[in-house]
Amino acid sequence: MRFLLFVFCQLRLVIAYAQNYDTVQIRPVRVTENIFMLKGAGGNIGILTGENGTLMIDDQFAPLSNKINGAIKTLSPGDIRFLINTHLHGDHTGGNENFEKMHVTIVAHDQVRERMAAEKTDKDNKVIPARKKEALPVVTFKDKLSLHLNNEDIELIHVDRAHTDGDIGVYFKKANVFHMGDMFVTYGYPFIDFSNGGSINGFIASLDKFLVMMDANTKIIPGHGELSSKSDVQKFRDRLASIRDQVAGALKKGKKVEEIASLGITDPYDAEWGKGFLKGKDFVVMIAEDLAKGNK
Repeated sequence: MRFLLFVFCQLRLVIAYAQNYDTVQIRPVRVTENIFMLKGAGGNIGILTGENGTLMIDDQFAPLSNKINGAIKTLSPGDIRFLINTHLHGDHTGGNENFEKMHVTIVAHDQVRERMAAEKTDKDNKVIPARKKEALPVVTFKDKLSLHLNNEDIELIHVDRAHTDGDIGVYFKKANVFHMGDMFVTYGYPFIDFSNGGSINGFIASLDKFLVMMDANTKIIPGHGELSSKSDVQKFRDRLASIRDQVAGALKKGKKVEEIASLGITDPYDAEWGKGFLKGKDFVVMIAEDLAKGNK
């Protein structure tokens, strides 16, 4: 199964490199008067504009940086002051070097900088180099960081191990808007990066903590997908909890990890969630492996 997880990761990289970036259009979606979501290729970008400069959340892939910068300038001609990375993955941080050259201050959780700065070795002993120093966040934090910009109070909140161990949610308190990074997506079964500290239990616990901060009027920018509401996040959380609980119950009854895929646990959700790159049977086996190791 670890091989399967490796294949998923490589597939994401192949898709990224195969993308014809010349055809990608950066499309702004208005969330509030001065908060926008930019869609393109990779993770959704969040934008806060105003007289104090622009704040940016995530930056997709490096070849798109000029297009992204141009799209931002159509929303506000001011300088981009801050770039927040919701986590370390390249479809959210690929443009870091380019925006650093534009003198943008990059902000992220401590673990994001630590993992980006470290050389890694994959299952085949292939060395994966560290990110260039220009890509690394220069402002990092452990639990929570506040920014005050454009008459908005912004909280950067790290919770539990979820999609990775460096995930943060970005909360625009006055506007009642969240950018959730890949802790919430709408493409189907979520990818949990166990190799970078992800955890199904932490994923669900993180959603629980953010849900109590939301109300019926909250607008949520997902890591991937369309603008959403609290009810969408609640539905996503409840499905994950149901799947997790059924897998845990099967393991407790003595089922082996490799038997979990045949139990039909995700059958009720496959029509809607099975269209993504991760299929239900593979998802439950990944969850089973995580739970069997006693991860929290």
